[in-house]
Amino acid sequence: MGQLILARHAVSKLEIPAVSGALKSAVLKAALRILDPLVRLMIETGVGLAEFNQLTRKAYVRAAFEPTPTGAPNYSKISMLTGVSRANAASILRTAEDPAPPLERGVQRAERVLRGWFDDPKFCNSDGKPAILNLRGPRSFVALANRYSGDPQIGTLLKELVRVKAVRRLPGKRLQVLSRTVATARWDSEGILTVGERVRDLLDVLTYNVKHEKQPRYTRFVFNTEVDPRFVPMLIRDMTEQAEVLADSFENALGNPDATVRPSRVAQDSRRLGMGFFLIDEPALVGPAAGVSAKSVQKRRKTG
Repeated sequence: MGQLILARHAVSKLEIPAVSGALKSAVLKAALRILDPLVRLMIETGVGLAEFNQLTRKAYVRAAFEPTPTGAPNYSKISMLTGVSRANAASILRTAEDPAPPLERGVQRAERVLRGWFDDPKFCNSDGKPAILNLRGPRSFVALANRYSGDPQIGTLLKELVRVKAVRRLPGKRLQVLSRTVATARWDSEGILTVGERVRDLLDVLTYNVKHEKQPRYTRFVFNTEVDPRFVPMLIRDMTEQAEVLADSFENALGNPDATVRPSRVAQDSRRLGMGFFLIDEPALVGPAAGVSAKSVQKRRKTG
């Protein structure tokens, strides 16, 4: 029968709750809001409606799949839930899944190296800006990486920093840092895959919280729909700087060797844990509701 493919986050038992017309309508409206930026990306990259429909059918079948006691898919149930024919569902599940993007192992080390390059006076000029470093020597990239990475594979680390355009090679085996952080999205194939991963992360958390109201995962969105445009650059600067400080503290905690499993045990014992930050900046499409005096609108959900 070939290899059966599971959705990355498929549950062992698919629960289909009773859904009211109002709830279904809200789901459809939410889906359209999600699709707006996604479809713009599809159009900009030449993906047509027919190709997108194929992806949608594949996603529906993978989401509806749940193992039977014998391990074989129940194609009748999949067809009933999705509207995809039994034959097409079987073909989709037999098709090898596209390889998932690599796990973000090593990102913390790369981030620490970049932060040290910007913040450590030993690797900065007299004006406090990061210095151009030789590859080797007392004040070099190798010395920087040894201090902040702790990873013997310095060549691999440098290659990755150059690939994501955080570091640039200069003549004479010199290196210039371009970014304080490893780029999370770029206009290339790997950057677009990262977009998918980040959107999946956020959507997973939000939908989890809808289904687990008593034990939600932490999320919080803070915004103001009446910001004076003159203050936007200053607020963006301040929020970015404060978010960097908080992100650095989380990164240090997550990268603690005592909290990290050994590489030999990663496949069976590790969990992916983290928090995301992103900036919202767009024209206010809808003003505050009538009678609401507070200009700042906050939405928060905490665990426990």
